[in-house]
Amino acid sequence: MKYPLILCIPLALTSCSTEPEKEPVTQSMESASAIQGGEEIYMLYCAQCHGATGDGNGVLKHDRPARSFIDGGYSFGNTVHAIAKTTAFGIPGTPMPPFIDMLSAEQMESVAAYIRNFAPTLAEASEDEKEMVVTDSPLVARGMLPAINPTLKLHPRGIVIGNPDRFSYEYRVDDVRLLSVRQGRFVLRADWGERGGAPLELLGRVVVLVDNGDPDGLFTTKDGEALHAKLKSTNTMHDYGEISYNLVAQDGRVVAQVMETCRTTTGTRTLIEQVFDIQANESVLINPPSNTDVSNAPLVPVGNHSFIITHAIYGGDSK
Repeated sequence: MKYPLILCIPLALTSCSTEPEKEPVTQSMESASAIQGGEEIYMLYCAQCHGATGDGNGVLKHDRPARSFIDGGYSFGNTVHAIAKTTAFGIPGTPMPPFIDMLSAEQMESVAAYIRNFAPTLAEASEDEKEMVVTDSPLVARGMLPAINPTLKLHPRGIVIGNPDRFSYEYRVDDVRLLSVRQGRFVLRADWGERGGAPLELLGRVVVLVDNGDPDGLFTTKDGEALHAKLKSTNTMHDYGEISYNLVAQDGRVVAQVMETCRTTTGTRTLIEQVFDIQANESVLINPPSNTDVSNAPLVPVGNHSFIITHAIYGGDSK
């Protein structure tokens, strides 16, 4: 049955054997003062495993060789932030211990700057190399999302799904919600230079802004309890990108599973259909965005159902 609805790092000095990351990045030299401040900490806490020169040949030997920094080897990214985080929390399952209780945040940043200076500088990526281009299949970019308007904060966790029809869909994924629809080019990986420390640069023009870019959750139980949309996966194997998530109640029970797809309509006017395939273990209420003309929240009963919210495009083009 269908219910259609049209709505007008101890330091990143790891003994881990993970291969160095290959993505193009720009490594800038850290300030001389930061590097000098980190050298003493490195020699005291790190050199015994990773070697005085950062080559991984320290006096202490482990069953898993320590990381060689001069080869550009970092387990979880090569920015000061990434290395300091690895220093703070260590790498479980390896001889790399956590230093969060031994070093201050400033000390971990200093030693991270010193460690980062061991690695060779990589060639700067060109703008063409940074841009992700959607061709014949959908594409997904994950990363920090910029604030859509000045009144909103950026989202540390986000996904942008680009389809071959030149439309892309921006989601926050801490609690899965569609924020905007864009038309045009896809994404510039501006965050590559900071290894995840900067937001994605979304290249398309916003043609749908869902509740001013700050929508409430769509789903509740029939009794009005808000349901958390917990991301499961994305899929780019079909004509349109898909995002799947569980609807989870406050007590942890899974109320429903949802697979969501956004697609354009054909005809005299282009619209965006936000299509939900819902497998409901309990009845679920859908609360459409405020810019729709539905006065009552539709109830989806137990079972498998489809549901559509249609968004009108403004400011789009046909190029």
